[in-house]
Amino acid sequence: MDETRALVVGAGMAGMSCALRLQEAGVDYRIVSDTFGGRVDYSPDEKVNFGAYFVMANYANATKILRRETWINPFACCFHQDDGAAYPTISGHTLKRGGRFAQFGALMVRFMRHNGNYKRNCERIPQREAMALDPYIARLFRQPASEWVREHRLDSVAADYVSKFTYACTGVSLERLTALDALTVCQGLLLPIHRFSFDEPAMTRRLGPHLIRDRVDSLRTVDGRHVATCASGAELAADLIVLATPAVETQRLLELPAIRDTCELYVFHVKATLKPAFAAHAMNLFPFASPVVLTALQDDGSFLVYTREPDADLGQVCESWELIGSKAWRNAMYVTGSAYLEQQYGPTLYTAGDHNGLGLEPAAISGIYAANQVIRAAGRLPSPVAPRERDLAHA
Repeated sequence: MDETRALVVGAGMAGMSCALRLQEAGVDYRIVSDTFGGRVDYSPDEKVNFGAYFVMANYANATKILRRETWINPFACCFHQDDGAAYPTISGHTLKRGGRFAQFGALMVRFMRHNGNYKRNCERIPQREAMALDPYIARLFRQPASEWVREHRLDSVAADYVSKFTYACTGVSLERLTALDALTVCQGLLLPIHRFSFDEPAMTRRLGPHLIRDRVDSLRTVDGRHVATCASGAELAADLIVLATPAVETQRLLELPAIRDTCELYVFHVKATLKPAFAAHAMNLFPFASPVVLTALQDDGSFLVYTREPDADLGQVCESWELIGSKAWRNAMYVTGSAYLEQQYGPTLYTAGDHNGLGLEPAAISGIYAANQVIRAAGRLPSPVAPRERDLAHA
């Protein structure tokens, strides 16, 4: 049995951020996962991301792991309506909404000020406590995005632009998103955004001997220590454990009640000729009535086409196409409902991920928070003692 002070389960953005923070602090740890990246699914051969598509300018923690690449030009986008109408980012249609856009911009500036403080607090205190310190953020977590839109009389701006951008990022409607997730996403309408790459071999080298390539199937406790049984049959024992797994996996391992529901997204990388209505724009964003969510031109002239149905007809946007690669995300993001997944269960077990807040940066911050708790707890615990095997309850 491999023994360590701390065990991180999962190597997505939260798990990697947690591991690097532990490594920085000199804590003895292992990180175990059979895959890297989580919602980051970068193909170095195709040079595209099949998961999260961009990082924002204020992603201070995620970009310690990811490398910014091509700037995404917001003025090269086209927004499509249910009735076939379409308009680029800047047009006469946009100017007619000028007053409401100014109002939306002011509300977003207010949100980003609150959100910046909230994110900083989330590195040192639980998200629940950070929300309690800022009732504005707490209300957004509970409020449907569609209600927030109506409250601020932004129906026209939301229908024409905001709903299409949030749909492009999540695959769900404003009725199903929380206001907090919607506004988090909408920062990308104001801040510079970039595509990114992820160097898995370099991360493997950074983690070095701490990394174990395996999948944790079950957890139990033995003499107060956590023991993880892996798919290979190997067992890992640790005083402290961080479950940086997808929420559905965390729910399974800990036998938890309800979590937020997920959306589905399907990504197709194609060599294609787009139909004339879409060919002039680097990015096309569609209304929720369309099963096609987004088309995005890549640096090599290929396209990513996102859909919310596995069998969506790419002929809706392509005159001809050749499939290069694809990815199905049946549990893409946890964006529906206001169920809250706690960040600590008992004195030595922590969770991390984007369970309570959408985005690569919130996921990274949750991993850093978990690591900070482990670092403090590790300083208070005695040296590890080899566990004695017996039947005990789940962690």
